[in-house]
Amino acid sequence: MQIPFPWWARIKGRVLVFGVAMSIFPLLFLGLASFNAAKLNLERNIQEENYERATAFANQIREFVDNMANSLTHVASTNSTVLTGSEPEARLMVLGTLLREEPYLDAVKIADPRFRVLSEVARREVVLPAKGPEHLENLSFDEANRYSISAVFFSPDGRPEFYLTVAIRDTQTRRVIGYLQAKTDLKGMITKLANRRIGQAGYFFLTDEQGNLIGHTDFSHVLRRENIRQNPSVAAFLEGRPPMHEGSEYANPAGLKVMGLYAPVGNPNWAVFIEQPLSEAYEPIYEFARKLILIVLAAISSVTLISIVFGLKLTRPIENLDAEVRSIIATGELTRVIPRQSQDEVGRLILSFNRLLSMLDERNRNLKAEKELLTTVVGGIGAGMALLDADKRVLWWNSIFAEWFGTDDLQNLPCEQILIGEGFDCLLEEKDRVISLDVHGKPRFIRQMYYELAPGNPDNAAYLLILEDVTQRVEMDAHMIETDKMAAVGLLASGIAHEINNPLAVVSAHSEDLLDRLNETGNDAPDLAEVQNVLHIVSKQILRCKTITNRLLHFARKGKKGRDLFDIGVATAQTTALLGHQAKQKQIRLESRLEEGLWVWGNENEWQQVILNLMNNALDASSAGGAIEVRAWRDRAAAEIHLEIQDQGHGIPPSQIKKVFDPFFTTKPPGQGTGLGLFVSYGIIQKMNGHLALESTPGQGTTVKITLPTPDGSPKKALDTPLA
Repeated sequence: MQIPFPWWARIKGRVLVFGVAMSIFPLLFLGLASFNAAKLNLERNIQEENYERATAFANQIREFVDNMANSLTHVASTNSTVLTGSEPEARLMVLGTLLREEPYLDAVKIADPRFRVLSEVARREVVLPAKGPEHLENLSFDEANRYSISAVFFSPDGRPEFYLTVAIRDTQTRRVIGYLQAKTDLKGMITKLANRRIGQAGYFFLTDEQGNLIGHTDFSHVLRRENIRQNPSVAAFLEGRPPMHEGSEYANPAGLKVMGLYAPVGNPNWAVFIEQPLSEAYEPIYEFARKLILIVLAAISSVTLISIVFGLKLTRPIENLDAEVRSIIATGELTRVIPRQSQDEVGRLILSFNRLLSMLDERNRNLKAEKELLTTVVGGIGAGMALLDADKRVLWWNSIFAEWFGTDDLQNLPCEQILIGEGFDCLLEEKDRVISLDVHGKPRFIRQMYYELAPGNPDNAAYLLILEDVTQRVEMDAHMIETDKMAAVGLLASGIAHEINNPLAVVSAHSEDLLDRLNETGNDAPDLAEVQNVLHIVSKQILRCKTITNRLLHFARKGKKGRDLFDIGVATAQTTALLGHQAKQKQIRLESRLEEGLWVWGNENEWQQVILNLMNNALDASSAGGAIEVRAWRDRAAAEIHLEIQDQGHGIPPSQIKKVFDPFFTTKPPGQGTGLGLFVSYGIIQKMNGHLALESTPGQGTTVKITLPTPDGSPKKALDTPLA
């Protein structure tokens, strides 16, 4: 089953996304940076251009006023005598000539030094004779100024005008001998300047020092006497703030966003203002932005197309390799050769992958051969094998395991359920434990072994369980133990016979004597007390024989094949009692020091056989007058029980000490030993999870040391299973 593979996780998708992103974002970044730089530059150029226009208009107005003043000064200086003389006709002629030459002058007046009007000429008005003395007005004139400019006022028809006054000086003494005043019309001059366009919708206007509108591109604004003092640029001028080249952006009275700035005229204290709609002022920026967007889009499209083409060309071999690999995985065909489509790194990768496929194919064949060999070995080893997880569920098993337990579907079944059922611990604490299982309806003895596996293996197996059928070995061991036991019983027979013979002789003698006495009559006949005394002696000797035979029967009986908790002190004392007569005959002392409560797990009958074998060896090795000491005690610190049997015999040579546990090896003369005693005893102690060792010094004696573990918990019955 193929796992869903989203496009963004594929190399093709990543390469294309990366290529497109690296095509778009750098160009967008460069375009945006270029646009911002160009925008700032264009804005600065546009603002500087408008400021230069405003400055030029202000300069023209100032030059206009200066020219008017210069013209008046020239007339006053060249015609000072005529203008201040006593001939009115001559003055009027000079003034009329001045009006004709200066179209922006509406009226001209001549006054004496005390500002009394001498003569007046007007362009649009009829000058009537004055009813009384008339003086010049609207003067702000002192010796420091060449001329005087009055405040702007409006004519009856709404035209802005102002008075321009110059002093008339004597050509010789340079003292003031009169004044020449001209009423100047601003509309004509402003109309001339207004013909210069500021784009399509831009306009300029002029204010005096009080913020009154005195000129506008659209003169109707002047005629309406609009109040523009709230205009941000006008307010800045009235507040005396210096003009800024960059101007400011605000909404005009019509609500249109404009860029406004101003330039002061200087003298007079007027200001020229320019306002241009932002849409028009920044039209070059918008045009540049449109062109830049087209260029960037064209560049992005071209680079994106190139990136896609090269991305597809780069990823196509990788996709082909991926398809080939998935096909190989699906079919398992490791012999296939993937075609190499290029000579680059991908081509070399394909070449390396083909080599890897060849190596995998070879390894696969080797693994198959090894698997077949391993299957043959595992199947022919004669043992059932299974892999278990941490919960003791079966993960794998061999054919013998399946054959024993009668099913081929053991996957994930609990080990206890397969082997013996609920409540059985599949992994016993004791390894090499022999358990009894029912295999195909027949009881079999199985040796159970398990091994903990290292974590992180492919199957997540925690244990390897090995079950070995040791039924024949168990039966053979049992037969060997029974044979050795019978041999031990045979050795006991002679001693037991002698021990029983003495009480039997007493019984026989007293019985014959009693029979003879019963045949007598008269005074020689036995009385009741004598008969009771004889019978009491006979009964005591018979009870002694019974005790001896019970001991022998207890030892010789065929015990059950399980293990229990038993006291080795009691069992050892019972066994040594069987050998008491034999030791007495050999004049050997038996000394016992056995603690109470020495409980161990094991088979009591087999333990008695061990003690009998060891005691017989000690008796055979000891000479008259010697002693055999039996000691048993508990080591609570080590949780162990120790038993030692020490004799004072001839000892064992060092060259033979390692052979004494071999089967059929004996140091006794021919006919006195089978060579199985120590071998069987060693096996029995091993089954009890104990240890048996010999320490012997030639000429001084031998000490047999047995160490057994103490049981856990209180005394209780064990599983009814034999020890292998």
